[in-house]
Amino acid sequence: MDQDIWQNILDKLEQNINPQSFRTWFHDTKLIDMNDRALIVRVSTQFAANYLNQNYTEALTEIAYALYNRKYQVQFVSNPHKVNPEKSAEGDKNRNRVLYNCRLHERFCFEQFVVGTNNNFAYSAAKAVAEAPGYTYNPLFIYGESGMGKTHLMQAIGNYVLNEGRNSSIYYITSEEFTNEMIDSIRSNQMPAFRSKFRKVDLLLVDDIHFLSRKEGTQEEFFHTFNALFDNRKQIILTSDRAPKDIPDLENRLVTRFESGLLCDLKNPDFETRMAILRKKAEPENIQLSDEVFHFIANSITSSVRTLEGSLIRILAYASYNKINPEDITTETAGNILSDMITETRRDISLQTITEKVCIAYGITPSQIVDKTRKQHISFPRQVAMYLANLLIKQLSLKEIAEFFNRKDHTTVLHAIKMIGNQFREDNEFRSHIESLIKIIRG
Repeated sequence: MDQDIWQNILDKLEQNINPQSFRTWFHDTKLIDMNDRALIVRVSTQFAANYLNQNYTEALTEIAYALYNRKYQVQFVSNPHKVNPEKSAEGDKNRNRVLYNCRLHERFCFEQFVVGTNNNFAYSAAKAVAEAPGYTYNPLFIYGESGMGKTHLMQAIGNYVLNEGRNSSIYYITSEEFTNEMIDSIRSNQMPAFRSKFRKVDLLLVDDIHFLSRKEGTQEEFFHTFNALFDNRKQIILTSDRAPKDIPDLENRLVTRFESGLLCDLKNPDFETRMAILRKKAEPENIQLSDEVFHFIANSITSSVRTLEGSLIRILAYASYNKINPEDITTETAGNILSDMITETRRDISLQTITEKVCIAYGITPSQIVDKTRKQHISFPRQVAMYLANLLIKQLSLKEIAEFFNRKDHTTVLHAIKMIGNQFREDNEFRSHIESLIKIIRG
């Protein structure tokens, strides 16, 4: 019967998407678990699971609702956690229940998290909590902009505890789901059961806690849940897009409790970390791209780890659909494939944009501007481009700019910034020229 539900959903989906896409992504799927809220579907590879979770879950939820009048959350997995065969039957049953309730993605583990200067502190704190939950940094509050890896670190703690085989109950939920469950419990007169479920777990993971903003009733309930867990040395891990004090209309008693543990801020990854992320994600799926394309992506997408990962999925999907080797994809093709992602990330200002506009202004080509030559008609526009890159793209390091322009180290960029900056201040005509260039670049 369960498989019939999934097959009916697939039959409907097949009518609404490209036949090639359906064969590529859905021919080897199998429903392995479900309840009244979710469908867990197995696929052959982790890459397929990542792609489907990012691109099809919303459409499948809508189809399920149209067919069964129930909003199933669809989750794709490639290799569900194995239960220890030496455990007793009752122990296995309980472990399966805990695993399902916590809904952890297996790819969100510490081994798959790329550590850089932007996230090393949060990573170290998360490892410490995983090794001694309830005793080290409680609560752990991880915050940062969307796509920085907050959910990855949070779930890595849960997966670590789970894989250690500890007799711990783990529950992962978003604050929006917490609110919806609470509302459902009030309507059905099940609030005692709701409270019991959340106040008896050993490890509570709550994603996007900032959505408690302006929800007075939910804040009241979560306040008591927090106290019950904290008083019993149960670990609480929270994520948010901002620090507790910056969440609008969050009760002060919650702010003080959230701040009583450890706050960890995830910042934008630097160039080296972005390159490491791309290669780390490409390796297990054997995604072979040229070094130039890897550099292009790392230079172009700077503000989100999730967008970096999504760029690889999109490029591989493009290569698969067009039956070409990913190694043959050029930076120009990659730019076309990822154009909207690059625009969103850089707000239309990228190193490529600056280089193109400078080259047009000085009558040279992009290949000339990155050449090793020191001829004045090439080196001067290059220095202008370096100066503008440092001025207009704040998140770039000097080393990243140097690498883009094929320079040996960042001292070349420092020299360019100083020289062009001095001329900008002293030469009114040159200042007018640079200001015009900036207007052109900003569109």
